[in-house]
Amino acid sequence: MADSWNNDAGDNWEMPNGMDPMRVMRVASAYWDSCVLHAANRLDIFNILGDEAKDLDTLARETESDKRCLGALLSALVAMEFLDREGDTFMNNEFGKTFLLSSSKFYQGGIVGMFENWYEAWGGLYNTVKTGKPSALMHQAYTDEETRDYMMGMHNRALSQSEVLTKMFDLSGKKQLMDVGCGPATFAVKFCERYPGLNAIAMDREQNLKIAREIVEQYGMQDRVKLLPGDYNTDDLGSGNDAMLLSSMTNQESPENIRKLLKKCYDSMNKDGVIMIQEQLLWGDKKGPKLAALIGVNQIINTEAGSSYSTTEMEDILREVGFVDIKSEQMAPPSPFIMVSGYKR
Repeated sequence: MADSWNNDAGDNWEMPNGMDPMRVMRVASAYWDSCVLHAANRLDIFNILGDEAKDLDTLARETESDKRCLGALLSALVAMEFLDREGDTFMNNEFGKTFLLSSSKFYQGGIVGMFENWYEAWGGLYNTVKTGKPSALMHQAYTDEETRDYMMGMHNRALSQSEVLTKMFDLSGKKQLMDVGCGPATFAVKFCERYPGLNAIAMDREQNLKIAREIVEQYGMQDRVKLLPGDYNTDDLGSGNDAMLLSSMTNQESPENIRKLLKKCYDSMNKDGVIMIQEQLLWGDKKGPKLAALIGVNQIINTEAGSSYSTTEMEDILREVGFVDIKSEQMAPPSPFIMVSGYKR
């Protein structure tokens, strides 16, 4: 039964089916949460605290911030459960230490910086929808610092998801993996770690490969992961590929470009080769998931032809270019991706 509400004018009205009107406010103000985390990350609050507890005066001094305003920010971080407090003394909680300290192997601060860099572009969404023109162009207008934020965000995310991905397909006996649009090349590195007989070619723009090179060297994979500068839309994908990985990049492209790219992948592959498309995809009925739908919005803001695609659409394109044994499956946590795979027989 619906609850009765009384407004100030004395009119009686009922909430249909118990729906919550505060949902509108929560969604409309959702950027408040993200702005608090962005500011805290840029102020380096989590690293400044480390394993210590520090009072407001100390934090204001060490962050070179206004005490009143920093106090409000810290209170919000506590309420959002990123920090703990005792009076006016603040400390990292377990969650913050795990994901927001740069010394943690699970560090996600790069992703925070990445999304802050997109904030202004998202503010242009209305104009993008009206005009069909992106308010930013992903990867093309980034400074070196912004590129580093983006690549490290991708790297940190990939570290948490690589175990899921590399276990999904048995690449034993495969000789060559190509990671198309590799970003930081983390997945290529992790596949080679799991399969000793496997080498990888990781292809991306040179600006992105500057960061990938650091990661490949960090893992001592220089002899097994070859970095190849190139544009997958215009450049050749070589030959002799036993496995192809396309991770979180097809939704940047038009359906026509996806079709051309997957045909190039097919032509570059050996018999019995596997293609792995790890992507934020809509379900077949396009009613969700929410994150995939929002990624589609991000693509219209940041690219000239990208969008959100469904599993059915991706499977159809794979089938058109010749792949068989095609299937889609939700990947296990903590991966948010859907995997669409197929084989060249």
